[in-house]
Amino acid sequence: MRVVAAVEFKNVTKVFGKDVKAVNNLNLVIQDKEFMVLVGPSGCGKTTALRMIAGLEEATDGDIVIDTVRVNDVPPKDRDIAMVFQNYALYPHMNVYDNIAFGLRLRELKGFLWQLTHMGEAKNIKSDIDRRVREAAKMLGIEHLLHRRPKELSGGQRQRVALGRAIVRKPKVFLMDEPLSNLDAKLRIQTRAELIRLHRSLGITTIYVTHDQVEAMTMGQRIAIMKDGLLQQCDTPDVVYRYPANLFVAGFIGSPPMNLVPAKISVEGGKAFVDAGAMKFPLAEGHPAAGMNGKSVMLGLRPEDIYDAAMNNPIATTDQNVFEAKVDVIEPLGHQYVIYLGAGEHNLLASIDTGTKIKENMPAKFCVNLDNLHVFDSETEQAIR
Repeated sequence: MRVVAAVEFKNVTKVFGKDVKAVNNLNLVIQDKEFMVLVGPSGCGKTTALRMIAGLEEATDGDIVIDTVRVNDVPPKDRDIAMVFQNYALYPHMNVYDNIAFGLRLRELKGFLWQLTHMGEAKNIKSDIDRRVREAAKMLGIEHLLHRRPKELSGGQRQRVALGRAIVRKPKVFLMDEPLSNLDAKLRIQTRAELIRLHRSLGITTIYVTHDQVEAMTMGQRIAIMKDGLLQQCDTPDVVYRYPANLFVAGFIGSPPMNLVPAKISVEGGKAFVDAGAMKFPLAEGHPAAGMNGKSVMLGLRPEDIYDAAMNNPIATTDQNVFEAKVDVIEPLGHQYVIYLGAGEHNLLASIDTGTKIKENMPAKFCVNLDNLHVFDSETEQAIR
């Protein structure tokens, strides 16, 4: 029976030089068999966190735990993890079979198969390695490539070889550092799906690093968003999308990104509004911001929650959810238009159905889904909800 392989960061900090905190007091638990994605812009600390799990970087402070064991002082080779790198890190002089088998030969035979005195045992180990290599190759669809060398492979094929080398190890934890970033757009989409299927099949705890929020949203069972070494939010993709914890998460997660507009809370006739000048929308009864009359806030609107008011929409058009804006640019994306709007002094993005009749450089009326308004404190940048 496979051991439980949860991974935990306990108050982990990594400092480079005198005062560069790449990771700042990180507390995070990755559950056994979970596919966790660490996502954020370049320099946010996600790769450093991954390298600390692998033992390639030493934590300045705090504890890293794998399978209930503190591993800060455990050498990388003894942590029972397998890492897939961005650049594949294949041996150019070896064929695919030997690239996949190399780690097994080192690990299972300690690199000295020829020193075994019991030849029957040596044959059994050779047979086991051969079986595991061919099983991994079949799983990844590269059985026909086992005789080729890396220079004879495409980028996608090299990536599969790198995955195969990790799979045959049967480790406690997979660590993946932007493994798809060198692939073209179509192959990235295809390989994303293959990685998800692979995780479901193997059931091995996986920690995946990417700067691509679309990758994070489509692959992660949970996603951890990082910025400047600090964990901003960790939850399922749906929760992070619907309920971003702060302005950074709101602007980072979602494509096109959320519209963020400076506004104030106003109370009129006992009803609270979020007032952005050209746009003024009522807050739901009981909303925490309703008691903050005059407070400066940021209004958040997802582009897909803005509709052409002249069309048949999933939401009703009322005098409280409509605003007027000038259409600046229309970008056709086949299934929808991404429309750049000017509402007073505010620039917005809207994702509109292709049946719209609106034209560039013309004013039009739009309505919003009031159930999906987001309000953020301008000072703390935290969500008010």
